[in-house]
Amino acid sequence: MCAHRRQPLLPRRAGQFKQPGMHLRTIYRDGFVCTVYEPSTTEHGWDLARLYRAMGVDLPLPDIRYDGSEGELYDLRDDPLQWRNLWDDPGYAKRKSDLVADLFDHLPMPRVPRLPVEAPA
Repeated sequence: MCAHRRQPLLPRRAGQFKQPGMHLRTIYRDGFVCTVYEPSTTEHGWDLARLYRAMGVDLPLPDIRYDGSEGELYDLRDDPLQWRNLWDDPGYAKRKSDLVADLFDHLPMPRVPRLPVEAPA
């Protein structure tokens, strides 16, 4: 058995569109994947309305809001297809808390000022 703990894998995902203003941060460690939904914003990113106009699309803009308490937690050993979200399961509260703390402890410092999004990827 190895005496040191493996470094977590910290894939980072952030919304590129002002709408819906969704920002996700994900960590994979010890067979668990944990995604934190950060509070929604609408002041950063590419204006989805502009893309809709350029494509000739007439659809309502998404209006999804997250307050930062939402997320996803999956035990990939027991649930490799990620069907059962354990985020609100009291039996996994300690595991979730540890993963979220590890995630934010290892994030790089944010860039200030934030780079503008020139176009959607």
